Amino acid sequence: MARRSSIFNSDVSKVAKKLTLFIALFWAISSSIYLIINYMYFQSFGGNSGAQINHVIRTNYDAYIFGSSRASRHYDPAQISRHLGLSCYNAGCDRKNATYQYGLLQLLLENHVPKLIIYEIDDLSESLNGSTIDLYPYYYKYSFIRQLLHQRDKWSRIKFLFPLYSYNIKVFTISKGFILSTPPFETGFRPKDGGMHPGEVRKIRETAGIEKPDDPVDYLALDSFKNFVRTCKENNIELVFCHSPSYAPSKAVGLDYVRSIAAEIDAPVYLYGEHDSFVYHPELFRDAGHLNREGAELFTKMLAHDIVIDMGR
Repeated sequence: MARRSSIFNSDVSKVAKKLTLFIALFWAISSSIYLIINYMYFQSFGGNSGAQINHVIRTNYDAYIFGSSRASRHYDPAQISRHLGLSCYNAGCDRKNATYQYGLLQLLLENHVPKLIIYEIDDLSESLNGSTIDLYPYYYKYSFIRQLLHQRDKWSRIKFLFPLYSYNIKVFTISKGFILSTPPFETGFRPKDGGMHPGEVRKIRETAGIEKPDDPVDYLALDSFKNFVRTCKENNIELVFCHSPSYAPSKAVGLDYVRSIAAEIDAPVYLYGEHDSFVYHPELFRDAGHLNREGAELFTKMLAHDIVIDMGR
């Protein structure tokens, strides 16, 4: 019996040693790959790898537009500059929530403090959970990014023990962007061309009377939103909040929270989600949630005009 126990313990010890060796070897190989990919990433400034951030945080514009895809597709910086007399860049990025916005703001403030930020407020939905992936490459460089990611994911400390995790599934896109030297979007504005599909218009018309449940608020994103506002106030950055048009009447997720927070700092909140100039005008939209180029130009002019009137610019 004692001999069997001894043999069993010996086998367990061998397995443990092999497993430890495998993990150590895997860590060494993945870390070597990480060093290569990390170099490529921080030498890139465009493409679909998230490296656009490297461009944004090196810019020195007076005004920035923050938000998810509705920001990047709806706000033309040229119109903002023309009407407000401020240089402007669109830092919006598809499917990003307020936690991402707060991380990006902190990265930007490492090099530059803008005068004005226009914030598209429709980014507090739980459906955008996980949108912080583009912040992963900055995990080892900035303690505030580490803190932000730890709050979003309780397992992040373990996951980031393997450096290559910071590039997750982006190894190919980063390599492609580096090799092709993909340039950044010139102004950050990425309008959609074309009109809505007749089938989508018909479907929305047929379901117009059906009430849909409100999207739940992501309370971790809401905390980040509060920190975003606090940080802007501390740095004397003017804030303008806006909910841009949708094809069907819409309200931003967490609008009551946004209004309350905005009121505390006396910041304006512009709501165009039910504006008659846009609602049910398919010629101004590419899809139900996004304006096309013509719609974006019309909306940005309207917003800039309202800001000029209200803020006396």
